Amino acid sequence: MTSKTNLRIAVSIITILAVISIGFKLKPILHNYDGFNPEKVYKVKYSYFFKSEEKNTYVKTFIPKNNLRQRISREKINGDNTLYFKKQQEKNNNSRAIWSTTEDKDNYHSVGYEFVFEGKERNFVVPKTFNITSGKYREYLKPTKNIQSDDATINELATQLGQNTENDKEVIKNIFDHVSKIPSAPIITLTDALTTIRQNRASCNGKSRLFVALTRNLGYPSRIKGGIILENTNKRTSHVWAEVMINETWVPFDALNGHFAYLPSNYLEIYKSDEFLITHTSGIQFDYTYEIDEVNHIAFLKLNSEEIRSLSSISLWNLVEGEVIPKTSLNLLLLLPIGGLLVAFLRNVVGVKTFGIFLPVLIAFSLLQTGFVSGIILFVVLILLVGLISYPFDKMGLLYTPKLVVSLTIMVGLMIIATSIGLKFNIAWLTTLTFFPTIILTIAAERFSRATVEDGYRLAIDKLFQTLLTTTICYGLFSWDALPSVLIIFPEFILLIIVSAVLLGRYIGIRWVEFYRFKPLFE
Repeated sequence: MTSKTNLRIAVSIITILAVISIGFKLKPILHNYDGFNPEKVYKVKYSYFFKSEEKNTYVKTFIPKNNLRQRISREKINGDNTLYFKKQQEKNNNSRAIWSTTEDKDNYHSVGYEFVFEGKERNFVVPKTFNITSGKYREYLKPTKNIQSDDATINELATQLGQNTENDKEVIKNIFDHVSKIPSAPIITLTDALTTIRQNRASCNGKSRLFVALTRNLGYPSRIKGGIILENTNKRTSHVWAEVMINETWVPFDALNGHFAYLPSNYLEIYKSDEFLITHTSGIQFDYTYEIDEVNHIAFLKLNSEEIRSLSSISLWNLVEGEVIPKTSLNLLLLLPIGGLLVAFLRNVVGVKTFGIFLPVLIAFSLLQTGFVSGIILFVVLILLVGLISYPFDKMGLLYTPKLVVSLTIMVGLMIIATSIGLKFNIAWLTTLTFFPTIILTIAAERFSRATVEDGYRLAIDKLFQTLLTTTICYGLFSWDALPSVLIIFPEFILLIIVSAVLLGRYIGIRWVEFYRFKPLFE
């Protein structure tokens, strides 16, 4: 047999084996498909420890419920037999768990409530003008003991922030910016709205109450929302933020963490209104903690880790579960072959010219961390800056390698300065240049600098533009969040990528851009 025949047989066998292996796993995966697609999954446990007194003793805590951005499952109540437990619905649709003593006195108790949280981030678009709210939200305009929206000090500040604004969105933005700029402090005691103004320092509860007081003063229904920021650790701190009723939708604003009309995927929502997450009989010995463990998950599957592992022995899930390779690194490794195949297709079939095969893939991957628009702007500015910096050194007659070292060192220095400016003035997009994107941009700058020497500035800029076009296409593919998870469950796709690359390597047709280039000749 010829080498071509052997190649066809090998490609056919690899393709058949990969398709059969994928087929065996498709049925259980389709059967367990989950359209909720959470971005973060945590196992959460409330743990409370207290000593009962001679009188009846109780411990109460709010517990979370499902909504559009979070799902609560696998609830489990722990407690000894000497306690009476019940759930009850309260005002504002809050749900509360209550443990209370019966006949048992002067004894130590340990109770817990655990569940699995699945959450996803939610962005809200704030319109310039708000509709007039209905009368059912009137209670969210009233002052309270800790939200003194009718106080003269609050009124003066609210009036000042509302001046020289053209629409409702600008008013809310002025209030948000003012409260965000108040210095943060880990104050664990209750801080009302007026105290926040007077001491000009507050934690989440003081900032949220001031935000709500100012918005209520100006006629915007608003309220406090309470919960926990979930992290892979044990903690004792809860968190509160504000919500404003905008066109029949409660829109979140977290002035402490700078989230404007946005709620991250790890925010656990628990209760509404200005309440305390935990209450108990006064004077008793009491302690508590929140035990939080992040759970590895496949976003589009409603299966736990053991069930995912049992799907097939041919998967990379064990690498994720065993933390053999960091998940981010594994995602990069899995996306590299697909990105490389895409770039190879664009180069060999379409006729696009790029700086290398994998560099557009790495740039696209780094844009996932920096953000597409800000990342592209930084990329172009820094690359062109290298060209400008190199120009005077060309006039000096410096050799290529020393000149490149000087140029790249200056570029890295500028990145550090930009990051420092971003941290000082809270400019988020300037702080996105972490170590990995910096390395990628440095490599790209080196390629561009070499192209300017070998091909001239015009051709180098033309290749830069085509590289950015290829990067954009790769970024669009990588933006599909489920792609790394699909490759983790179906590593057989790597074999199909090899087969596709082999077939692509046999392509000897005319590149697509040549049809346009030689159109007059074809005619």
